[in-house]
Amino acid sequence: MGELATEQVKKIPNPKGKGGFGDHPELINAGGRPKNQESFSYWMNYFKNLTIDEFRDYQDPDHPRELREKYKKTMTMAALGAFSRVAKMVNDLAEFYAVANRTEGMPKQSIQYGLDETISEIEVKIVKNETKPIGDNSIPK
Repeated sequence: MGELATEQVKKIPNPKGKGGFGDHPELINAGGRPKNQESFSYWMNYFKNLTIDEFRDYQDPDHPRELREKYKKTMTMAALGAFSRVAKMVNDLAEFYAVANRTEGMPKQSIQYGLDETISEIEVKIVKNETKPIGDNSIPK
């Protein structure tokens, strides 16, 4: 097994070093995750934290044309979906729970078993079997 690994290390998979981020540094995502503007959760938090007047600015057709055009050009589908869900949560309790769970996280719940007991801690023990095999059979008797 050691010889196989040694042979694999000796072979250089890309001897000329072509491709990857060295040739295309614009493709590197230094943060290691998508941009916030591409995230559905980001937009849900964004719209959820607006004042009522600011939120209405996004949907008001009476605003100046320049402002409406700006929103049209900059709003992504993730932002549009988040806007719709946040708008619906005001009148729909199930939608409110969905938005809250997505942005705040699911509330902790304890597990009940038996009659009146809850699990608060779990202890794990590793017990080593000290019995020795008998004869050729490796299963202890």
